[in-house]
Amino acid sequence: MKKGMLLLVVALVAGMAAFCFMRWQKGGAHSHHTGVALDSMPELAWLRTELQLSEAQFAKVKELHAAYRPKCMEMCRRISEAHEKIEVLAAANRVITPEYQAALKEHADIHVECQAAMLKHLYETAGTLREDQAKRYLEAMLPFALDFSHSESGNLHAR
Repeated sequence: MKKGMLLLVVALVAGMAAFCFMRWQKGGAHSHHTGVALDSMPELAWLRTELQLSEAQFAKVKELHAAYRPKCMEMCRRISEAHEKIEVLAAANRVITPEYQAALKEHADIHVECQAAMLKHLYETAGTLREDQAKRYLEAMLPFALDFSHSESGNLHAR
């Protein structure tokens, strides 16, 4: 069960990342182009199946997900710009200059903002689910939102 849930979570995260990347590549958040695959929200299929959502629950989850997409896109764009700025400064410097330090802080601030927005979205989504569904959803998603996916200390399942 844990392996299946992990696979589904990875699929959701990959789906959101792919959506972000495809939109950014096609003109970013300002693009009005959306393809059928993006509008069908395949990244949510696992949620519907794994948590056995009702039609009403799934409709609300889709609505929340669609509303969160523009915020996610903007965060992806800003993170990408911050990464590029740091890479340029890292290649050009062998010391931490004030400009380099400011770029590192900006990068960290954007990540905190993104993480807070994602957590808000996850909690709103969990709020549309039954308690047992919300618990499983948050157990699966919080380690990724909190960036605990690479450490044992982030094991929310043990709590």
